[in-house]
Amino acid sequence: MKPKHWVLVLAAVLFICNIWGYDLWAPDEPFFGEGAREMLSDGQWLVTHVNGTLNTHKPPLFFWLIALVSLPFGAVTSFTARFPSVLAGLTTAILVLQLGRRYASEKTAVLAVFILATSHMFWDKARSVQIDALLCCLIWVGLTAFVFWRQGDLPGRRAGLIFWSAAALAVLAKGPVGLLVPLGIVLVTLLVDRGLGRWREFAPFSGPLLFALICGAWVAAATLWGPAEYSVWGALQEHFVDRGLHGMHHAQPWWYYAKVMPPQMLPWTFLVPGGLYLAWRRRDPLDRFLLVAFLFVVVFFSISTEKRTLYVLPAYPAMALLVARLLGAVWGWDARAGISRQWVVAAQTIFGGILVLAGTAVPVISQRFPEIPSWVGFTVGGLLLICGLITLLAARRNLQLAVLFPAAGFALGYLFVAVFVFPVANESKSSRQFAGVIAGETAAARAAGQRVMAFDLGNLPVHYAFYTDGVYTLETDRIEDLEQHLSGAGGGWAVANAQRLEELSPGLRSRLQIVATTRASRRDVALLSTRAE
Repeated sequence: MKPKHWVLVLAAVLFICNIWGYDLWAPDEPFFGEGAREMLSDGQWLVTHVNGTLNTHKPPLFFWLIALVSLPFGAVTSFTARFPSVLAGLTTAILVLQLGRRYASEKTAVLAVFILATSHMFWDKARSVQIDALLCCLIWVGLTAFVFWRQGDLPGRRAGLIFWSAAALAVLAKGPVGLLVPLGIVLVTLLVDRGLGRWREFAPFSGPLLFALICGAWVAAATLWGPAEYSVWGALQEHFVDRGLHGMHHAQPWWYYAKVMPPQMLPWTFLVPGGLYLAWRRRDPLDRFLLVAFLFVVVFFSISTEKRTLYVLPAYPAMALLVARLLGAVWGWDARAGISRQWVVAAQTIFGGILVLAGTAVPVISQRFPEIPSWVGFTVGGLLLICGLITLLAARRNLQLAVLFPAAGFALGYLFVAVFVFPVANESKSSRQFAGVIAGETAAARAAGQRVMAFDLGNLPVHYAFYTDGVYTLETDRIEDLEQHLSGAGGGWAVANAQRLEELSPGLRSRLQIVATTRASRRDVALLSTRAE
């Protein structure tokens, strides 16, 4: 096989390795798994339901994909829930390969895919039950069509229709951001090119019309045949106003990504400044596009009040190509070098030193977590220490070794974590066992028509619904609701944040029976009941 095939095989192995070997974990995986499970269970495919209630947070495309993959298996499993993200991540890698081969070189393209696949956050999201790998893929389908048209390799109308179709699917995956991000990148790129007038060639009427038809078909179907209480416009308000301007659950300061992106881009973090500098200095057509794509995503989500690390995932393909072009220039693959090798020497020297420090610290720090076996801490620490020492020694003598060896070490570490660490951590991170206790202990009460209340548990009720195949709980954060639920003459059942039980009245507390406890999502959780009077 050729190098381009080997690197795609490597990406596929990294993404798919043991995705079936551990349960769906907080915070998001059980949410999407449960939404797809309820599609299969109740046949409500137009609008998703989670924990038996209408879901207005997310559009349905990602849930559809999980449900479709799960259909032949008859159930949503760890494998079927994660597989759509694997396919999305691999498709994005193929797009990066195509862009690199067409507008840089074969070597640069292969290296860019290797960079993308071994970047920590991209690897993690390409094997997780979260929308963002799919969103990133669809955004880059549209952007790849744009680049091909911009470079004269694809007719404008065809490229525009591909772009708007991909944007429509991205909106059906995660809402308006699926259009705003790629459209903003395209318009800013044309503005930087001083060619904004070329927009008239990019299917300016038929493209938006196709977008409206694709999105409108779902909107019409959800409005006509979906639940009467569902409002598409209410969902849009939630995305634009509540989430974007005010922040619903993850409000962060504007500088948030300056803090969280460096560790998430490892092992390539320290090469990113050189890649950005080289692109700014040369500013050829691909450089300009990559600069705009990377910076626009980061700035766009920095302006939004709602921020999470994974929101900037669409910047990672641009980052991979920028760093690959930097390394290609330094290693002599590009005659227009335009940058000193000291950018790479300094980056890898700093990185090597950090790896040595991390390798020394990990075995010590891991002893503070009894759920982590000591051999795991020593293995990970040893791998980091070896990578750091070799990186330091090679930084001034063999730059390719100094760059590729730690990246290969990270890839090996990812496989080690997927095969050995995740299954070990599953016992403490999965809600399956406690969900089974809830289902068993409350079976008689539920058979008699009683409901189980979930009090101040964040997204844990969704986990319990998923692992019990449909034990839906009444969710509330109000202590008054819990008091009323448990005070009935016939008694009641609840799963509650144990740290807030002191807020109940003394008389009710005297009747409480703590049936089981656990620790989940940074909460002490108790399954409790009250005796019938």
